[in-house]
Amino acid sequence: MTGETRNNLFLENQHLIGRIIKRNRRLIAALWLETADVAQDLSIVMLLAIEKFDPLRCNSLPAFLMYKMQYAILDIRRRHKPHGMTGAKDTRPEYAYIDKVSDTGIVWEIPTYDDTGIFEMSEFLGNLTEFERETLKQRVDGHYLRKKIYTAALADMRYSYEQYSAAALSK
Repeated sequence: MTGETRNNLFLENQHLIGRIIKRNRRLIAALWLETADVAQDLSIVMLLAIEKFDPLRCNSLPAFLMYKMQYAILDIRRRHKPHGMTGAKDTRPEYAYIDKVSDTGIVWEIPTYDDTGIFEMSEFLGNLTEFERETLKQRVDGHYLRKKIYTAALADMRYSYEQYSAAALSK
């Protein structure tokens, strides 16, 4: 296939890129991707698909191109899959790994957003009651705690941590 033929086929089917982007707009927005970047990736995929197209195996070039571009969207999703904490887009949390193992063998891992050292964090966790530790463990494991006693315990822990870290920073 000559370059001119490939370019003409690309120009004839260029509108399919917009259709694929429109079909997957929620996914693109959820991954915080720019539409122009996705369109550029899909253009490259379309050019490669036009090169690989075999009219004996597939009757419709637009159907083949849609198929290839949809799989390219899935590859883009895999490449840009969010990992870890996705709630905070502007800040990058630092993790304090504490070597103190609880009674159940769990190593506590808590994201921190300030300069509180590992020793202060370990000391803070050592002062928690058993109920507060269990509540914190469930929250770190990703459980959504709805009961008032759990939310009250989390609020108390936040307040006492703020007080504790303010006292530690003033030292």
